[in-house]
Amino acid sequence: MRETADLYEVLGVRRSATLAEIRRAYQKRARHLHPDLNPGDPAAVERFRAVSRAFEVLADADRRAEYDLRGTLSSPSSIPDTGFEGFDFSAEVRAGGLDFREIFEGVLRPATASDRGGSPGENLEQTTQVSFEESFKGTRREVHLLRQDRCETCLGSGEIALTPRSCPNCRGSGQVRARRGHMIFTSRCEECDATGLVGRRPCSACGGEGRVMHSEWLEVRIPPGVKDGSRVTVPGCGNAGRRGGPPGDFVLLVRVEPHPFYRRDGDDLFCEVPVTITEAALGAHIEVPTPDGPVTIQIPSGAQTGQRFRLRKRGLPHMGGSGRGDLFLEIRVWVPPVGDDQSRSLLEEFARRNPHDPRAQLDRARYSLAKD
Repeated sequence: MRETADLYEVLGVRRSATLAEIRRAYQKRARHLHPDLNPGDPAAVERFRAVSRAFEVLADADRRAEYDLRGTLSSPSSIPDTGFEGFDFSAEVRAGGLDFREIFEGVLRPATASDRGGSPGENLEQTTQVSFEESFKGTRREVHLLRQDRCETCLGSGEIALTPRSCPNCRGSGQVRARRGHMIFTSRCEECDATGLVGRRPCSACGGEGRVMHSEWLEVRIPPGVKDGSRVTVPGCGNAGRRGGPPGDFVLLVRVEPHPFYRRDGDDLFCEVPVTITEAALGAHIEVPTPDGPVTIQIPSGAQTGQRFRLRKRGLPHMGGSGRGDLFLEIRVWVPPVGDDQSRSLLEEFARRNPHDPRAQLDRARYSLAKD
């Protein structure tokens, strides 16, 4: 039989397409073209037959090889040209190792079939605010949780054990049959897991979910060194899973209040330290605050604004680890207002005795630019 159209074009796949790609292409087209889904449309019937013929050939490795070699087939297609009335697609008809029952179930049964197994519980989240001191030392917070907890009546399974009896859904056969138009499908009974017997019923206390609403208080430890935006996770304290699934987690989002004196960068701290003209010029020992308490440092003679001093391991603790950041102190020379003639005279005398032009470098730069 000479095919009137290229079978790969009929399915819309490449000649190098895999079996999985061919199967997906067939399912996609069959969903739209099946006669029972397009009643009264003869064109859809013909297109469906063409798609079915193409799939039957390309899903069979031997027949596909023959078609690729010759561009034709030595034997006609076994897909019937008549209607589909009375055809039971649950029969063990296979093409290329694929069960036609599986193919048609993928076409006509929604992909979102209910899953009776357990599913994980949802995560829960709350936000709390801590002071800078609490973030440095660590603290605790009690939070109120309204969450889904395991049902104690059914122990989270969602079902209560009963004396085994015949499954009412499949009448003890373990299989259910459904008709779609002229087609008949047989599939395993999900109610009894294809055993034909049921020995359980949904738990009335939790409605078969395996969990019930519960209110409780939870104490959460916030570790030292916590940053603004840190997320502290308490495993297993979210909602319980459905039907015995694993529980979710509880997450506490931490917001840290800014400090009026320290600026944080990672685990390092930065702060400005004002010093007088005399302290900056002559040098001095001054007391500066740190998160651990006051510390005395030495300011060298001639200190300038912007000069930094580093105190190692005086910063914040590393969250979840050992060690600490550093504390950086930045000098700011404070210039007092001159309010009396005697102070003015002393400063003028100081200037005469210590002639220095701090803008000399700027003057030389201006001269160099003007000359160029």
